[in-house]
Amino acid sequence: MIADERGFKDAKKYIAMIKVDAPRMALKIIDDAMQVHGAHGVSQDSELSGMYSHMRTLRVADGPDIVHMNTIVKEELKSPLNPMAAKVRKRAF
Repeated sequence: MIADERGFKDAKKYIAMIKVDAPRMALKIIDDAMQVHGAHGVSQDSELSGMYSHMRTLRVADGPDIVHMNTIVKEELKSPLNPMAAKVRKRAF
């Protein structure tokens, strides 16, 4: 929605957040399914182990999480402080 309204440059932080969280969540869901199914979840009879390795590969193929997290941090540091953060910062220095 932000990308549609303000462009991809303004949405860069949110895109990076999605690129970190969506694959992590997919891996967690697959891992939970493997836990539920026990030994069958990791056997060749189940598609879960293949799904897990495919999702794990995608996490690296789209760029390592650390690259996306660095983007998030850089964008956060560029944004102005909210009023509460400004008060805390004043007291710290």
